[in-house]
Amino acid sequence: MKTKTSILTMIVGLLFLTARAQVDEQTKYKMFCSALGNDSTAPNYIVVTVKNKKTGETKEVCTEAPFIEGAMGQETGGLTINYRNYKTRYFEFSKDSALWNISFDLYTKDDLDKYVKTINVAEIVKQVKSGKLTSKTFMGDRIEQLMFAHIMFNNGIIMKRGCIAGNICGLTYFKSK
Repeated sequence: MKTKTSILTMIVGLLFLTARAQVDEQTKYKMFCSALGNDSTAPNYIVVTVKNKKTGETKEVCTEAPFIEGAMGQETGGLTINYRNYKTRYFEFSKDSALWNISFDLYTKDDLDKYVKTINVAEIVKQVKSGKLTSKTFMGDRIEQLMFAHIMFNNGIIMKRGCIAGNICGLTYFKSK
């Protein structure tokens, strides 16, 4: 019985890990830089770690790449972001306007943990890698779209919001150069 419990615990643990970040930090940084370099009307989503300096709360946040640049502008009074200074993708903001710009309070880690259990991350990644899945349409609220993009980014998939219909998003497996 003890052996069965141990095996079950290991299987559950492995399933949980496959739903979480499966690409290394260097790849995430390259994805971040690539997204910031996309100046189209169909921006890429990025995941960054953000500290709210007023409350001390630090968490991962998914936002559209231009929005982190906008938040930096809000925080600094207009300075643009030099992504070479953000290899860890870590930002600190004290101004509410900067935090709102990146939707800091739109969802929690618990919300993300619940959501990831509703999708088959490994299968989605497999389909995107093989080219069988290139887009996803979101009919619900923006929170689901951001949480999906968050999970995809952490698994090496760049998600791009459609420029005409923001609820139709493109999915591309990131190939590190």
